[in-house]
Amino acid sequence: MNGIKWLLENADPSLEYQVARDLQHKTENQCTLLQKRIALNGHGKLLLDKRNANGHWGNGAYNPKWICTHYVLFELMQLGLGPADKDCRKSAGLLLSYPEGIDGGVNYAKTIKHSDVCINGMLLSIGSYFKVNKELIDPVIEYILKVQMNDGGWNCQYYTGATHSSLHTTISVLEGIEEYIRGGYEHRIKELRKAKREAIEFILIHRLYKSEKTKEVIKDDFFKYTFPVRWKYDILRCLDYFRKAEIAYDTRMEEGIKRIEQARNNQGIWKGYSQAGKEYYKIERDKWNTLRALRILEYYQSSRTGG
Repeated sequence: MNGIKWLLENADPSLEYQVARDLQHKTENQCTLLQKRIALNGHGKLLLDKRNANGHWGNGAYNPKWICTHYVLFELMQLGLGPADKDCRKSAGLLLSYPEGIDGGVNYAKTIKHSDVCINGMLLSIGSYFKVNKELIDPVIEYILKVQMNDGGWNCQYYTGATHSSLHTTISVLEGIEEYIRGGYEHRIKELRKAKREAIEFILIHRLYKSEKTKEVIKDDFFKYTFPVRWKYDILRCLDYFRKAEIAYDTRMEEGIKRIEQARNNQGIWKGYSQAGKEYYKIERDKWNTLRALRILEYYQSSRTGG
């Protein structure tokens, strides 16, 4: 099967844009024209049209999953909606304006005093991508750096006595740091870059999915590749982050990359999964996972073969 041809059959504008950018390597001008269509047609427009007059989706910031403001903005970002979208910037600003927890960070919850690190990692992605004013984002940076754990990663349960980082939390924060750096923000940037290096090493020590002590698989769910990504970790999400962040090939990635290769079916397709929850519209998960897998394998191909 011609993978690119299949991906582009009746493709959503968001998928067409990312295929052009990451697999066909079209010019910046060509990609920009395709990106503009995301807000005008298809899945991106359908999500934008669900925005309420108060600037939120669903019932507000975080409910219900996955049709609330937080996760719709996170999804639009993954689709590749243009970051200059003014309505999305306003909505992202609403999220970042929620009260702080007792330890810093944005806290949506009224009944829990501590902020959630995963949520703040995703918020850092959302706010940075949609170019929210630095005054709203800088406090998230303070929080992220404050709660980093000694092993280099992050864990939402840090305040309950957890001593080992979580891959779920760590990938969310790393993605946020990457968007912050790409967005040209500079608050405590040297410390963020150091935190990024330490967190990547934490993942590599675990070879993307193994217990550091027993070398056993931590969770079989790490091999169920969901799209859009929400708060859960999986190795496709991890490797796509490594690709985007231009992390050089490391032999400790190899077992994870081979797992990706082995997940390809006889038709050359990677099966897509979803996290249980409400959705406005069904997305072509198999196509998105196939796109993500192909761009990962292309990115690391020459390094793995010594080319």
